[in-house]
Amino acid sequence: MLSFLKKALRRNQFLFNIHLILSIIFAVPLLVIGVTGAILSYQHELEELINLNAAKVEKTGEILSAEKILQSFSEQTGVKQPVRLVLPKSENEAVKIYASNSDAYLVDPYTAQIIGKDYGVAFVRVAMSLHRNLGFALTGNKTAGEIGKQIVGASTVAMIVLVISGVWLHFPRIKRKFTEAIKPNFKLKKYALFHNLHTSLGALSAVIYLVVCLTGLMWSYRWYNGAVTELFVSAQNLPKEAERKEGAPAKAEGKKSAEYKFSDVQRAYEIFKSSGIEYKEFSLMLAAGDKINVRYYELDAPSTTRPKMTSVNVKEGKMAEQKQTEGITVGMVKSTNYQLHTGYFFGLAGKILWSVVSLLMALFIFSGFYMTAKRAFKPKKA
Repeated sequence: MLSFLKKALRRNQFLFNIHLILSIIFAVPLLVIGVTGAILSYQHELEELINLNAAKVEKTGEILSAEKILQSFSEQTGVKQPVRLVLPKSENEAVKIYASNSDAYLVDPYTAQIIGKDYGVAFVRVAMSLHRNLGFALTGNKTAGEIGKQIVGASTVAMIVLVISGVWLHFPRIKRKFTEAIKPNFKLKKYALFHNLHTSLGALSAVIYLVVCLTGLMWSYRWYNGAVTELFVSAQNLPKEAERKEGAPAKAEGKKSAEYKFSDVQRAYEIFKSSGIEYKEFSLMLAAGDKINVRYYELDAPSTTRPKMTSVNVKEGKMAEQKQTEGITVGMVKSTNYQLHTGYFFGLAGKILWSVVSLLMALFIFSGFYMTAKRAFKPKKA
């Protein structure tokens, strides 16, 4: 038995079997994660494309106040407390109002009439759920969503093993003939072609897959998120123990949650507009309290940029003061992690490359199964 194990290890048979077994078990989750990852690389463009005609409005006078728009929306839908108000810079675009985090409407800013649902947001929500929990959360069941999240986490770990084992198995050829080992050869046919594409493209995309997987685990495992945070965040900026606990404090039984006033939203809107900040779109994150958070995109911001964050102090009638911190903050780590995960860290080139590599997952799965089937049903020589 020991001699057999040594023989298997020496011939890399053990690693090959691990590579094969994991690819069979996690093929479907990895395919879903890869394809949806490529789609989400262009989520903003897809949202605009899906709403291309619906989001346009004709200027028929003066834009109504945010207060009147929200009041009319509430009367039309019965939603008393919308959660988000998105206001574009252009006068020919619809205002976007979120009835909930996953349900958005397009509203004419001149008449306050709903002109349709935001199907772009709905599409991205489905793609995001498939990417993060295989769509299990779409059932509305928290347990199902958590199960899907854990499957995605396990699939990500499996992908790391697949990448490392795949490179290790291909390394002797890389060492001998580097250029040939990483160069796709489309002149080959059938098995030889699929083997060549599987190994060469796999070697070329290995580093990107490792970056995507290692950053993706931040959303799958709380312990991993905490470990990365403690590793990179400056000691003085680490969250206190109480802040790390999951969820908000439990509400007192029978006690109503606080509600914001539409007039406060109007005030926040006016304060931000007069702040001098240049923007192409901004969102008011609607919630009760003295401050209303604002997300905005700068005027010349590329599509790979995350929105800037600020807040308006409605009570004091001014922009809230931004706390100055030294060293690396939690926000910096989260932002960099997101940028690396999506490829946005490297600009447009990274965005394109990451999306292509995500789509290559389908090729690796198909070629892997093709080669396995060919080996399994290879006719024995007489």
